[in-house]
Amino acid sequence: MPFTHVVTFRWAPNQHDVADDVRRSLEELVRSLPGVHSYLCGSDAGLTPGNSDFAVVGTFASKEDFLHYRDHPEHQRILQELIVPNLADKEVVQIER
Repeated sequence: MPFTHVVTFRWAPNQHDVADDVRRSLEELVRSLPGVHSYLCGSDAGLTPGNSDFAVVGTFASKEDFLHYRDHPEHQRILQELIVPNLADKEVVQIER
């Protein structure tokens, strides 16, 4: 059953410059993983005030494929080195259907 993971980030003040590195790193990672149906990530287009700064929308073949992505050592490195130190807030929604 397909599993979709949606996460939005708000960067800490003066940390927006990390967005391109995060996008490139995540896109490189998912190219090497099985079970990724679609994956889109990037900075907000800036058309509506109050939006989050960055989003990830990934659809995986199954919950197990998502867990493989989530727990993958390279994903954990990206989180710990690029995302978490620059993060002010995040929201996550996961849909299985």
